[in-house]
Amino acid sequence: MTAIIEDGAVIGTDCVVGPYCHIGKDVQLGDGNLLHSHVSLMGSTVAGSGNEFFPYACIGGRTEDMKFKPGATAYVEIGDGNVFREYCTVNAATDDGATTRIADHNMFLSDSHVGHDCQIGSHIVLGCGSKLAGHVHIDDCATVNGMTGVIQFVRLGKYAFIGATNKVTKDILPFMIAEGNPSVIRIVNTIGLERKGFDAPRIRRIQSAMRQLSKSPESLQAAAQALHATHADDVDLREIAEFIAGSRTGIAKMGH
Repeated sequence: MTAIIEDGAVIGTDCVVGPYCHIGKDVQLGDGNLLHSHVSLMGSTVAGSGNEFFPYACIGGRTEDMKFKPGATAYVEIGDGNVFREYCTVNAATDDGATTRIADHNMFLSDSHVGHDCQIGSHIVLGCGSKLAGHVHIDDCATVNGMTGVIQFVRLGKYAFIGATNKVTKDILPFMIAEGNPSVIRIVNTIGLERKGFDAPRIRRIQSAMRQLSKSPESLQAAAQALHATHADDVDLREIAEFIAGSRTGIAKMGH
């Protein structure tokens, strides 16, 4: 037996821990997790059930934020059914008691990185070599393609699709495709929405709302308030309007 499981670690039923894995004393694993060889789970990390960790994934390591204070206890919380491919890293939060959170059924491809205090939804793909700085929020069903960097505090909306080799410096609206260096919003993610079960009338309403926002003579915030007021019963348009209202970094430019 070459795996090291420190005293105090909690391992659920039907877990498989491969050779040369290292599980720290404060790690808690739910049922049915699969660790291939050379996986490191450390720090105060809690993972649900049915997750899969490929070789050299390193989960729960101390934040790389220079503001970290020695002695602080920060956390990583992981839900169910996630896949962490080779050399993926997930850092714990920075402040004492804070948490980096990952929900359910996400795919973190090889050499991807989730920085401290990130808040990751469900059904997200983070491409090979893509990196999330601290405090990034990604909403459900978004995709970040390979070799893309997302700077701190940026938020990616639901069903957003980010191109490869991008630098994302501003928030990306829900349902949109963004591309560039820095990324700009290009077009509605029509194909992606179709694949997720959106019907044609629903997609057309989103497209119409985006034309309204991009052509409005008012500020984006004012246009979003008007959109919310006139379409409060439309869940998708309300999502866009509320996303704009809650933006901390500003919304990426709308290009062509």
